[in-house]
Amino acid sequence: MSVEPLYGLRLRTPRLELRLGSRDELVELGRLARKGIHPPEEMPFEVPWTDRSGEPTFVEDFVRYHETELQGWDTARWSLNLVTFYEGRPVGSQSIRAEGFRVRREVDTGSWLGQAFQRRGLGTEMRAAVLELAFRGLGAVAATSASFFGNESSKRVSEKLGYRIVGTSTAAPRGAAVSKHDLRLEREEWRCPFEVELEGVEPCLPLFGAT
Repeated sequence: MSVEPLYGLRLRTPRLELRLGSRDELVELGRLARKGIHPPEEMPFEVPWTDRSGEPTFVEDFVRYHETELQGWDTARWSLNLVTFYEGRPVGSQSIRAEGFRVRREVDTGSWLGQAFQRRGLGTEMRAAVLELAFRGLGAVAATSASFFGNESSKRVSEKLGYRIVGTSTAAPRGAAVSKHDLRLEREEWRCPFEVELEGVEPCLPLFGAT
């Protein structure tokens, strides 16, 4: 299956552009991740991929992951990992994922920003951009997310954008159980706080199972 239309997809907020990255841009993003995303004593991700940031092959493996996700694209279960650009440089990544989207019309999101770009409101813009893609572009009916207990910045972004806490669950990214908030946002509750420009969505609709 050709994923070429995905390379024409652009999401633009007042300060950011989200799109797929070239190999050189992914290398730059991987180097940014290696510099640090969170304090070493914390782990905000269910898969603790940042624990490998000190390994010699970290950047190479980071790039391979992004490329493999596209190479294995399946309309029944997809994951789009967009690069977030701020002032023309990669500063983080915003993902949007779905399983059985053609029937369920639900998406899940995840994101990260390099430490130097946190606490500027960029995380809110990133998430709002993919929510606009989901609801306005793809016709989703709901979006889900999660935040570990203690990760107040992620929880605040979700609450600011209208998510409701619908339960709690556990994960064990480093082997010990950690509680997390399960969050959900319904389409009719979504109010985008600023303008988001969507470009190149229509040619991608069959790839998302959104036709």
